[in-house]
Amino acid sequence: MEDEKEEMSNAVVIVSLGPGDPELITLKGLNRLRRADRIFCPATLASDGTIVSRTQKILNEAGIPETNIRLFPVAMDTDRYAAMYDYADVVRNIEKEYEAGHHVVITAEGDAGFYSSSSCISDMLTVRGIPIERIAGVPAFIACAASENIRISERDEEASIITRLSSAEELIGYIKAGRTVVLMKVSRFEALVKEALQDAPDNVSFHYFENTGIPEKAYYTHRINDILSRRFPYFSLLIIRTERTQKA
Repeated sequence: MEDEKEEMSNAVVIVSLGPGDPELITLKGLNRLRRADRIFCPATLASDGTIVSRTQKILNEAGIPETNIRLFPVAMDTDRYAAMYDYADVVRNIEKEYEAGHHVVITAEGDAGFYSSSSCISDMLTVRGIPIERIAGVPAFIACAASENIRISERDEEASIITRLSSAEELIGYIKAGRTVVLMKVSRFEALVKEALQDAPDNVSFHYFENTGIPEKAYYTHRINDILSRRFPYFSLLIIRTERTQKA
């Protein structure tokens, strides 16, 4: 245990929490959380002025002491200038706690190396000479596929992960190429996705997910009409698969 404590003191640890279900935190990640005495969690400022943090809720459900948690607000805006200001602010606080000898953890939803805002914080800390240890986590689309027994790809199938879309035709092109398509952050291009869904070939299945890992908010459907009728929230994604055999 003393060796483990010493290891914790030598680096700031980024723990990937997975999609929101505390049972999907890796054992290694949970051990790091339990040893830490300063845990920094990203949060957003709600319209009523309150600070909301999905990661804090995950930690609460995992039994992590509230007294160890430090929230830091991050601006959710397409203009990343405000977010970079927030990152710089929390990096100063993390550096202060680290230099004071605390065991510091930064949390990230999904996996910290996969479209994660923790990357900016990691880079800033590295510039300051602070070592980083990163613990892997389960990305949301992997958890979504598992929850509905969906194969993302097999044998020689290709898969594309998309976070930006310029047109419905672009998405149709991926589909007609026979690739499995994972669309992340679909609220950003909702109209284009819905246009593509109406023009897609018949041998294609669509799996739409919202708020994976949050039981009271989670939603799933594979029916196109249901998808078209939804307003996509921020935490939503779509898995599109071309079926190898024609549906009956």
